[in-house]
Amino acid sequence: MSLDSVLASLRVPSDFNRYNDIPERDVIARLDRWKEDALRTLKELQTRVVQERAELSLKQQADIVSTTSVFDCDAVWVTPDSEGVAHDILYTFSEPPLPLVVQILQYSLKPLFRSNPHPSINLETGRKLTRPAGGPMASQDFYDSQTWKESPGASNVLLWCVRNIPSTAYEDLWHLVIPPLMALLDDYEARYKLIGVQVTSAMLERVPSAVLRRTGVDSLLMASLSRSLTQLQSPETPRLLPAAISTSLTLIQLMTSAGSVERFDQLCALLGDGIIGSIWPYASDRLPALLASIEALPPIIQFLGVGCARYLKVLVAQLVHPLAPLEYEKTSVELQVSSLRALSAVINACPERIPHWKGTILNGVARCWVSVVDPPKAPDAREPSADGNLSPETIKQELRNVCSVLMNACPSVLQEEYPRFMAADATMFDDLLRNK
Repeated sequence: MSLDSVLASLRVPSDFNRYNDIPERDVIARLDRWKEDALRTLKELQTRVVQERAELSLKQQADIVSTTSVFDCDAVWVTPDSEGVAHDILYTFSEPPLPLVVQILQYSLKPLFRSNPHPSINLETGRKLTRPAGGPMASQDFYDSQTWKESPGASNVLLWCVRNIPSTAYEDLWHLVIPPLMALLDDYEARYKLIGVQVTSAMLERVPSAVLRRTGVDSLLMASLSRSLTQLQSPETPRLLPAAISTSLTLIQLMTSAGSVERFDQLCALLGDGIIGSIWPYASDRLPALLASIEALPPIIQFLGVGCARYLKVLVAQLVHPLAPLEYEKTSVELQVSSLRALSAVINACPERIPHWKGTILNGVARCWVSVVDPPKAPDAREPSADGNLSPETIKQELRNVCSVLMNACPSVLQEEYPRFMAADATMFDDLLRNK
């Protein structure tokens, strides 16, 4: 079998895009057989690459990388074995020459995204347009004719390229990287937004800030990342929200200087408009979204420092609430642990403002401690850990940590609040407040 035939047999069927929604059993069976055949074909390809590596042309190398990289990911068409083989093949092309990356971007990826131009991007330069092309309805037209979705895994090809572009080459390849990246980031489906965020994160590790600023793409990326925070109900939400928040932080660090007003304003926008304004008002009954946002809080709090004092009222209220929810509400072990860790970060960031909130914090901490040490006989509102790694001892340790940082921020609790707890029930609270 020729190399072209081998690669053609590894082209992922477009039906995998709707794999989880396919009702026909015969279609599912056909796709599952394809996955099994793909593993055997990948092993054959691996053998050929090892034997013929030196004789492969630039186009053949590009075709191999483009075909193989779609298996180096977590997708419905990938099995653990096929992912391993694909990873080994791609390792053969580690530290690729720039012409190979250009070949893939120019001839494998660009044609796929050509029919779906982003309305805010100049396709010839990759720069931000002063006004959207196509007028007011351009954003709606952008979702038509998405032919690139007929090639499952194309986004992973872009990710491979971005990871292998040298910093000095980004400016020359900008027009090849940004159009497909923005198509992913601004897609209406969360799964494509997620890979778009992952590609952005990889790009920010190498791209010069001057290129982002000069082309205006920095503002487009920040706006797209902010819109990702409104995806609260998709299966990708638990991964998308932390990834978007973390990538936003990286972008802010790259594009602003420490201590500048610009950095402060952008961090406040991320916390205030993004997390507090876009996620929390709608996540009360969506625990995965709420948990994901709170897990991402500590780095933002650390960067903002005392600047997060303007949000202290809502931060304390939100982080204390899962510790002792109302009877008709639910929480989870993960949410309680994440809330406690974020609460410790808030206390450390704003020690001067904490005395006003010490009663609220201690009330939540004490109630949570009692529910862990002496749980009710009937099932309570706290759900068990989903991954089994968070034991009651984990919660207890985080509760102790909050009491410790609270003492450092507000020493008066040693003379006032802590003795009252011990007087009320020394047996119950000794382990919580010992050495505090």
